Formats: sequence, C-alpha cells, structure tokens
Amino acid sequence: MTALASVGIAVVVGAVVRQSDDRPARVLAVAPAGDTALATTPGEVTLRLSTGADPALSHITVRDSAGETVNDGRLRTTGETGLRQPVRADRSGDYTVAYHVTFTNGQDASGALRFSVGTGTAPGDTGEIPDAIPDSAGHGHGVDPVGATLLVVDGLVLLVVLVLLLRRRPSTGSEPLVH
Repeated sequence: MTALASVGIAVVVGAVVRQSDDRPARVLAVAPAGDTALATTPGEVTLRLSTGADPALSHITVRDSAGETVNDGRLRTTGETGLRQPVRADRSGDYTVAYHVTFTNGQDASGALRFSVGTGTAPGDTGEIPDAIPDSAGHGHGVDPVGATLLVVDGLVLLVVLVLLLRRRPSTGSEPLVH
C-alpha cells in the first residue's frame, strides 16, 4: 500500500510540475522572414521561440524550388529559446521552410514560409507548402517511456482493485451478530 501511495504522489507531483509552465509556447520570429527577397543565400534558418525547445523532437526542413532539401547538418539550439538549421542554398530561386517545434513544456508548433534568393522579387505562390520532414538522423516521434510506464502502473492498479472487489464476498445477513 505504501508503494501505491508513493506512485500516486509521484504522479501528482509530475502533473503539477508539467503544468507549471503552461504559458503558450510559440514561434516568435523566423529568419529569413517569410515572403522576403534576399540578395544572397543564407547560411542558416533560425527560429526565435517564446520558451525552450527540444531539438531531438523538433525539425526544420528547407527545400529549393525543385523540392530538394538543402539542410546542411543537424538542428541545434541557439541560446535558451532558439533553434538553428544550417543550410547550403547555393542557387537563385524560391525556398520553402517548414518546421515543427516540440517545446520543453510539452507544447508544439508548426508552420511554413517562403523566401527567395537572387531573384529581386518575393517568392511566388507555387501551391501547397510541404510538411516538415525528419532530418537524415532518423528523427521520429516515439512512445514516451515515462508515459508508457505510468500507463502500465495505472493498468496494474486497476487490475488489483478489480480483483479485490470481485473477491469480496457480500454478507448474507444470516450470520449472528456477536456482542
């Protein structure tokens, strides 16, 4: 029973800590900004965020007008509230940036934008903007081990309670009362 109480306390404390940072997490700025015409190719795309992000669960994908990914290296943090994706954009044309950010407080945000390089005009509307794709390191969103463990513990507790309820015998009322 003590172990069960300890697990219950741990779950409550975890929930309180998780909710303590419930302010809205969002992307504040992207550089280069959307719908801009740049004279030279940028060496990176950066996102300034309202709170910290988990770079292992986040991704930024930059594609040229032919749809080729121009990411050059892994996504990294910049300071406490930024992400940086190096790119090798070596030709003129329109570029698309698609991002998905998973913040350290559990929230997430996604978006997309376009910019042009060396054309002298803002990027044209070329239709639907593709989703952000994982980087070459095999990024993926898997099962959270802490959440999975808590679900298993919850299931075991439920099973024990059901067994105890089923084993309990109802009183028939025919037994004499002892005084």
